[in-house]
Amino acid sequence: MNDLEKIIREHQGTFDDFEPSESHFENFKQKLICKKNRRLPNFLKVAVIITFVLLSGLTGYQIRKIQTHEIGLGNVSPEYREVELFYTSNINSQINMIRKLGDFSNIAQQQILSEELNDMDMRYSQLKKELQLHPDDDRIIEAMIEYYQVKTSVLNKIIEQLYQIRKQTKSNLNVSV
Repeated sequence: MNDLEKIIREHQGTFDDFEPSESHFENFKQKLICKKNRRLPNFLKVAVIITFVLLSGLTGYQIRKIQTHEIGLGNVSPEYREVELFYTSNINSQINMIRKLGDFSNIAQQQILSEELNDMDMRYSQLKKELQLHPDDDRIIEAMIEYYQVKTSVLNKIIEQLYQIRKQTKSNLNVSV
């Protein structure tokens, strides 16, 4: 390193004599202008940022969706899948029958029925969450089966009452004729 410093000090005059030519500064200025033109326009930057935000949001949504995936009774075993399928199809047919039989011109009656069914469904959702945390707990599985049994029993009682109401209205119509 000392040799290099020594050479530079000895030849300092030759280094200081030379100035760059006028065209050198012009060429340098042109290169700077060309580099400025290569920059992305602002709207492209905004588009890239928006795309990044959307993709990261979608990725986060997918991850959250995977994490909150609820397991049901059918995910425990094939036998329970059959039980769940039996009860859900039975419940759906009972609800359809109630809709056919019931004259829900009274909005309050319809609202009470839907609130009760929603309340039962919320309890079942809680059981699903517990099953997700403890998939091997037989008490939760039994509670889920009991939920289905209670719901079908309640729906059967509603159907029976609707049949009785229908019978009474028919007999009242026959008596009045």
